[in-house]
Amino acid sequence: MLKNSLEQLEPTFQMILDERMEGIPIVNEELAVKAMGFHQWNDYQLGILITPWFMNLMLLPSIEWQQNGVKIGSIHTHVFPSGAYDFIVGFEDKIGFYLSCSLFSPMFEFEDQQAAELTAKEALSAIMNDENTDIDTQTRDKEIVEIWAGERPEPDKTDSLFSKKDDLEESEHKPISERIKEPTSRRDFLRGKIFSENSDK
Repeated sequence: MLKNSLEQLEPTFQMILDERMEGIPIVNEELAVKAMGFHQWNDYQLGILITPWFMNLMLLPSIEWQQNGVKIGSIHTHVFPSGAYDFIVGFEDKIGFYLSCSLFSPMFEFEDQQAAELTAKEALSAIMNDENTDIDTQTRDKEIVEIWAGERPEPDKTDSLFSKKDDLEESEHKPISERIKEPTSRRDFLRGKIFSENSDK
């Protein structure tokens, strides 16, 4: 197993772009392969990988973790300051096992590399910010379960299930540099709602 899979991350996915992705219509040719913001986090190297076809939160594990009977395609949940995220295990010969959590795929909403890199930088910051904890989503899920169980009256449009709709619509018209810094639920974050416009106007 290689000692430093981080050094091989960009070359490996550049090879995948050149050899496996040729002719695949999900490739945004304005973008390049770029590893962003990797640093030590617990027993992993944590960062974001940009490619012309996806942007993923990545965890590169220690050699000891990789030798611990890991299965490709298995799901592992990791808890960050903003909450819990599910990662899927992948494998490449020159990297070994890695864990990835999809943020964007495909990547056509990004008009250039600068916009993608700005988003990656701010996304990593948002994930590590406890102000983005998914309390609102958890509360909504609990309310829905109670409604189905007949324990609460159905909400009208002034109830908490709907009260943030106008705020969300207003937020989607703000520049990306403002939207990414606003507290948001993990569900909305991973659906990319705060990135619906990919660059500052």
